[in-house]
Amino acid sequence: MDQDGGFIRKAMLIAACVVAGAFWGTTNANAHRSPSAPIIHEIDHLRGKTNQIRREVGRPSLATSLAYRQNTSRAFRLRALKIWKKNAQRARRLRPHPRSVWARLAACESNGAWAYNGRVVFDGGLQFHPQTWTSYRLRGYPRYAWQATPVQQIRVAKLVQRQQGWRAWRVCSRQIVLR
Repeated sequence: MDQDGGFIRKAMLIAACVVAGAFWGTTNANAHRSPSAPIIHEIDHLRGKTNQIRREVGRPSLATSLAYRQNTSRAFRLRALKIWKKNAQRARRLRPHPRSVWARLAACESNGAWAYNGRVVFDGGLQFHPQTWTSYRLRGYPRYAWQATPVQQIRVAKLVQRQQGWRAWRVCSRQIVLR
């Protein structure tokens, strides 16, 4: 029985891998051997980053056709690349879903004004103290929180939240019942 059970488990694992490969578009090995392989890799990268950002702000991933892997036309692949570059640019500017924790927190902290340049020290939609922003901001991010996109502010806020907890936003974290 153990041998049969092991065989069945292995068969199910192989079947799951084949299905996952077909779903993610990794079954076309020739796509990576073609002269257009760098274009395919760039599209795959942009598609992954775009959908990662969308998930971070509570938005659904963009559905995609993997036709750019099967179609060997360079012009077709370049058009697909252009589309995914635009999708990535839009994703970087996305505001979080209104019901997400970060959107509700920003609504409380700054009335949802992600570009708020505070006269009373705190900046951005999540009202970062400049010292906090400087301590936690990631490489390549703007010098001030108010200059950062909502996605960038959320990424930094997640780092702050991991270290300081919801008490970093004392009043609003209570108002929206995070603690």
